[in-house]
Amino acid sequence: MLPDEICNAKQLRHLIGCFKWPFRVENLTNLQTLNYIVVDDQMEFNPLRDLINLHELYVELSGELKGFTLDSIGRLRSLQTLFLFAGTVWNPTLQPLSHCQHLLQLKLCGKIGKLPTEMHEFLPNLKYLSLDGPGMEEDPMPSLEKLPKLTILDLLFYRVNKFVCTAGGFPQLEFLILWGCDVVELQVDEGGMPLLRGLGLYDSDKVIIPERLRSIPVPKNWDMAELDEWPY
Repeated sequence: MLPDEICNAKQLRHLIGCFKWPFRVENLTNLQTLNYIVVDDQMEFNPLRDLINLHELYVELSGELKGFTLDSIGRLRSLQTLFLFAGTVWNPTLQPLSHCQHLLQLKLCGKIGKLPTEMHEFLPNLKYLSLDGPGMEEDPMPSLEKLPKLTILDLLFYRVNKFVCTAGGFPQLEFLILWGCDVVELQVDEGGMPLLRGLGLYDSDKVIIPERLRSIPVPKNWDMAELDEWPY
């Protein structure tokens, strides 16, 4: 819970710490950063709609996540950065994020279920995507390669036989990072990832990659801490 003096700080723009939801937000209409809140899956999340100027949101989800949806987050029309951490298996419906037309950065942590094939329709402006799915065994590439503006993709701890990018896939991707992925092969068909200029294989060095990608360097000055960054 937040102290009343914080809940009434109408000019507050950045709130950083660990805060248990729910708390009053009706006066925090100028808040731009909320990092981070802990939400139980049975909690009412709708009051977030009052945060009309929120740009960055970090959320830790607890519980079984049977009742949690992204509907309330989808009402944050100014949102640019969203980090969601779940300590259990979950299969989020991402469609509510289609209302966040300014969303540029998205990080999902947890055992994520099957991604929707329409992600390019839900998230047409997304530039950075990080999927931290320990033990996930489904290739996410078919759902991701149509994202029209995706520039940076981080895939962490996936366990699949093959990542497959088809011709024309990832038209704007510049950096691909595989971290701790147990995968045999990265298949990129001719014409896929045409703008790729940085390829990082961290604890994923057994991955077979196409000949034309072998000369692509590891991104310079890449801070590995950013790949697994969480605010606590």
